[in-house]
Order: sequence, then C-alpha cells, then structure tokens
Amino acid sequence: MKKHVRVRHFFVLSLFAVCTAQAQDSGHFTVLEENDGIVSHKDRYYTQGLQLSYLTPAIEGGWLGKGFDALGRWLPMYAPQTVAQRRVAWIVLAQTEFTPEKLDLTPPDPRDRPYAAWLYTGAHVLQENGRRSLHDLDVQLGVVGPAALGREAQDGYHALVGFHKAQGWSHQLHDRLAVQFSYDYAHRFPLSLGNGYALDLVPGAGVSLGNVYRYAQTGLWLRAGNALDVDYGPERIRPALSGDGFADWRRLGSAALHFEVYAGVQARYLQYDLFLDGASEVAPGANLGRFPFVTDAVAGATLFYRRALRADFVVVRRSKQFNDQHGPEVYGGVNLGFPI
Repeated sequence: MKKHVRVRHFFVLSLFAVCTAQAQDSGHFTVLEENDGIVSHKDRYYTQGLQLSYLTPAIEGGWLGKGFDALGRWLPMYAPQTVAQRRVAWIVLAQTEFTPEKLDLTPPDPRDRPYAAWLYTGAHVLQENGRRSLHDLDVQLGVVGPAALGREAQDGYHALVGFHKAQGWSHQLHDRLAVQFSYDYAHRFPLSLGNGYALDLVPGAGVSLGNVYRYAQTGLWLRAGNALDVDYGPERIRPALSGDGFADWRRLGSAALHFEVYAGVQARYLQYDLFLDGASEVAPGANLGRFPFVTDAVAGATLFYRRALRADFVVVRRSKQFNDQHGPEVYGGVNLGFPI
C-alpha cells in the first residue's frame, strides 16, 4: 500500500474514532475547589474545600444495574422507569478545612470557630426519572481531626504562596470516624426560548444525617442558557445548594461552546454541626451560640467546550452561623471536569 494511502486511511479512522467517542457516553472526572481566597483576602471559617470525583457512564445492566434494581425494591424512586438514567458519582477523595478568624492566636479565642478538618471518600447514587427529576442518595465516610491532615494541607499551601502559618492547629477537634448519609431530590421546570436556549427553575429539598451534620434543607435554582438539560446545577461540597454531580454531556448540541448562568438560594435547618457544636472539645465550656437556620445565596456560570471540558465558577454568600461571627462568609468555587 502506498504511503499516502496509508496516511489517508489513518486520518479517516482517527476521525471515525473521534466521532464515535463524541456520540458515546463516557465517565467524567471532576476537580472541585472551594476557597474564600478566590473572592476575598480573608482566610477564615470555611476556608478550604477540595474534592476529586468520578461520574460513571449511564448504567445499563451489570452488577451496578442489579444494585439499583435491588435498591428500587425498597425505594420506589430508584425502581426501573420507562425513561430513566442511572449513574454513580464516586468521591475519590475530599477534604474540608475550618479555621477561626484570628489565625495568630494560640490558644484560639474560645468565642470563635474552632480549627477542624474532615478527610473522606463516598458515593452519590443518582437516578434521573423522565429527564426532569433527580434523586441522590449518598454516603460519605472518613475521619475528622488531626488524621484529616488539615494542618499539613494549610501549612503546606501557605508556605508555597508565602502566607503566614496559622498558629492554632494544635487545638483542633479530636480524631473520630465520621459517617454521613444524605438524600436530595430536585425537579426541573424548563421554559424554551427557541434556538436551543431556555430558562428553568430547579427546586429541591433534602435531609442529611450523621455524626458530622444533621439538617434538613430546601432550595431553588434559576438558570438560563443552552445546556440546561445536561445537569441540575453545579456540584458543590455539602452542605450546599448543588446539582449533586449528575451530568449527561451527550445532550450538548453541536456548537463548540455551551453555557449556563444561574442564581440560587438554599435554606437549612441545622440540628447539629460538629464543626461548631464540637467547640467545647478544645475550649471546655465554650458555647458559640450556633444559629439553627443558615442560608446560602449562590451565583455563577458554567461553560462547556464541546464535550471535552466543563468549567464551573460560583460565588457563595453564607449567612452568619454563630453569635460572634463577624459578618457572613463569602467564598468562591471552581470546578473543572473532563471525560476519561
């Protein structure tokens, strides 16, 4: 075979492979970063969250399909449906860090939020029914305390960028096994604007139980764009208004760029928050006067480049959570996702 013929065949086969990959479903890996330093110069309260996760392709049969069927015998929303899509979002590794406002005090101010970190893994069991409603049942398992490596992560980052080190990590919450179970429901109400563009409302509600958080929540997204059918909003670290990690990139159109812009609000009733209610562990007798009701206001945007890259940008304003907190928390989030 002549060389130019072999080269031509190679490019034809390569193009076919690319087109086939675009048409087929695939798994997606996401790096999620939340940090107050993204939108402000403050370094306090919920100061850092990092999550690495993998979303499976749509599950059809196999042992995972049998697992969904078994779950559906107990929970009707997970039973087989005429139009349904099932996926699992595996939290490969995640870490959240909390610090007081004044990082140079040791021991820390007993009226301020205590130092704490949580290192965990977990999984979201996701089923979308009728391309309108999403059910998310998830479990998170890990450790809170020095074994969660919060001090090492923050000190290492501060040394890298030239910030001063926090002085109070020796007074953080004690080591313990941390287990969390949650369920969330969301439903899309779309309104077509023509030419592939739409608006939608996505109300949702949920509950979370464990020895880290115990709360009930309700929230609402208002979104606009030409990729709304792909997901139910950006994924975020609990507790938060979130799209719970579900996405079907096959629903993107043929354009190179797709987008969503959104704003949302969530209200939570917190019966227990380890990272505040545990303050007496490091400051005996401390009672921060935690507020049981907390609200998040969220705004942001998502960009898709073909089916090769997703980027989420969000800003969150969280209401005060305890008596001596100096104003609301404001932090930013960035998610980068890509197929693998």
